[in-house]
Amino acid sequence: MLKDQVKKHSKIIIACLYALTVSIAFNFFWLPGRIYASGITGFSQLIVSVVESFLGISFSIPFLVLLMNLPLLIISWFVINRSFTKYTILAVLLTYFFMSIVPVKTIVTDPILASIVGGVLHGASVGITLNSDFSTGGLDIIGILVRKKSGRSIGSIFIIFNCCIQFIAGFLYGWQYAFYSALAVFISGKTVDFVNTKQKKVQIMLVTEHSEELIPMLQHLLKRGITIVNNVEGGFLKEEKKILFIVASQKEVNYLNQLVKNVDEHAFMSISPGVVTNTNFYEW
Repeated sequence: MLKDQVKKHSKIIIACLYALTVSIAFNFFWLPGRIYASGITGFSQLIVSVVESFLGISFSIPFLVLLMNLPLLIISWFVINRSFTKYTILAVLLTYFFMSIVPVKTIVTDPILASIVGGVLHGASVGITLNSDFSTGGLDIIGILVRKKSGRSIGSIFIIFNCCIQFIAGFLYGWQYAFYSALAVFISGKTVDFVNTKQKKVQIMLVTEHSEELIPMLQHLLKRGITIVNNVEGGFLKEEKKILFIVASQKEVNYLNQLVKNVDEHAFMSISPGVVTNTNFYEW
């Protein structure tokens, strides 16, 4: 119960941290430099720019982002997962709040520097939310819905969508803005990959004499299969052991290591990073 409360409070703190960080990235670096974000935020930014340029009508980017997220959040509540959606709603609402109160201010005048700094801040904030089992809304929800229904990823569609935003921005306002926006999105994506350890896979080779106790515990923890090699022999004492091969996420390694040591303090673990599998670990 205490663990659940700590997890709940940590998610709320992370949602607040995400919303504040992404608002700083957007209002201090990207918006003053006319650098277009990815996804629904970038699409909203482009719509506001076009309407203001051609019709002279100005309205709120945060409000438009919130408006576009509402139908997706409703679908997510009924189709994906309510716990996931609850914290995603919190992140979206907090983003609207912070983007509305954080002033638009030019911190740097170099657009390349603004793209890089904004991209790092944006990517880091998105990465910590993914690590905490919720998302930032928008295209993430569409991607999860498609993967849930069809088993297919629509990453290529996301790339085309974001390229269209950058192309239109470049066509209307100058191609340098398309370049800066592409750089910002690239930096943001690389930062997300660096921060989000949940999809970084490692292969663990575990040599143990207590496989009967460990296997059900590890299966309960990891919710995935374990490959067992029977009848192996220790090189020094010639005792009989088993080898367990497990693919886990980088985030799970420390907890898994502690669990193994509690059962078999003499177990040997070898961890190999950079593993590629044909499935993802975390699906909502």
